[in-house]
Amino acid sequence: MTTSGTPTVSLPDVTGSVTPPPVSTEEGLKIEAQSVAIGSEPIPLASTGEDAEASTKHERTGKRANKSEPETLAQVLDYAYGRKGQPLALKPKVAKRVAQKPQLDDSELSRLLQLMKGDKLLAVPRQILLLSQEVKVFPNLKAALVSFVADVMLRHPVFSESGVQGALRNLPEGLQPAEALTRVAEYKPSPSAETQPLKDKDLRDLRYNAAQLFVTWLAVNRSLNSEELSSLLFQVVWQPAAKNLADDTARLRALTDIGQVAGVGLACQRFQQQAIDARLQQDQAQRATAILSDRLSIAEKQLSETADDLAAVQTELMTLKESSRLEMEALRHQHAVERTHLQHQLEQLRGRLVKRLTDSAEMLDIGLSALRKDTPRVQVMVERAEHVVDALRAEVQELREG
Repeated sequence: MTTSGTPTVSLPDVTGSVTPPPVSTEEGLKIEAQSVAIGSEPIPLASTGEDAEASTKHERTGKRANKSEPETLAQVLDYAYGRKGQPLALKPKVAKRVAQKPQLDDSELSRLLQLMKGDKLLAVPRQILLLSQEVKVFPNLKAALVSFVADVMLRHPVFSESGVQGALRNLPEGLQPAEALTRVAEYKPSPSAETQPLKDKDLRDLRYNAAQLFVTWLAVNRSLNSEELSSLLFQVVWQPAAKNLADDTARLRALTDIGQVAGVGLACQRFQQQAIDARLQQDQAQRATAILSDRLSIAEKQLSETADDLAAVQTELMTLKESSRLEMEALRHQHAVERTHLQHQLEQLRGRLVKRLTDSAEMLDIGLSALRKDTPRVQVMVERAEHVVDALRAEVQELREG
């Protein structure tokens, strides 16, 4: 898969084995030359101070016929392969001169193809790729060097797997960098009747060189920073290698047999910074945890107090419910008693009124009878009427007072 926001890397469309197929026609050479030399400006090489002695010795043996500074891209590449994987550097004036013509002709390409075949352990391409980063001020030359290395990588069996090539080209179907690097670091050559199998040491060197080349390629074309590269190398290369150390002696040998001390220092510095950052994050997390713990304690205390208050309120509520129930029962009983008493009084009143009215009616009836006689006895009626009125007034008075 492609890295988010990273453009697809445009590489030459070469998918053959590391050992290039024989080129039989001039047209084939021209096509290969176009894939290797992208329009760029040439730059001359000069060995670093560390390699001055090796370079002098190399020139004395006649391995480099032209002792003068390189003037073409082909001479730069020819010189790089002559160094057999030793560091390369370009003087500014040489770089400027080589950058003026970074293309390769047919004869130069044929020679370079043979040099590519001879570098079975991929010792040289990484140095060329690193050199391309030293000549950034000459973009055409840089592009030509990067394109040449891409051609070498795509031809080599270590990178022949489609997923790995997709990762090299930064294609959507390519493997993720860690997975692709794992495939490269665990490369197993296919048996072939045409070539002799690599010795165990050579195979280890090939895997190591290929892994270092692939990581360098990622740094150049994916813009991975030192921290990301250190993490990637630790995960895929360093950690598995450390697991293979059998005992303390092997570990001591490995610790005291490190060639590039600066690289170890850079990686350790990155890991140390990561550890410091992790420690700071841990301290921050611990402080945040302490604050949250204090808040939790306060919340738990408040919860406990609230629970106590709730229990007290519930107890008070139960007491109120019980007292209310008792009061309601008392009121119901009192109401029943009063109702019974009132009913009794009502019955007494009804009986008294009935008797009173009955007596009054009888008296009035007697008075009326006296009035109906031939000789009316008005006095009798008056007495009876007065008696009835007095009785009714007495009853009314009793009702009012009661």
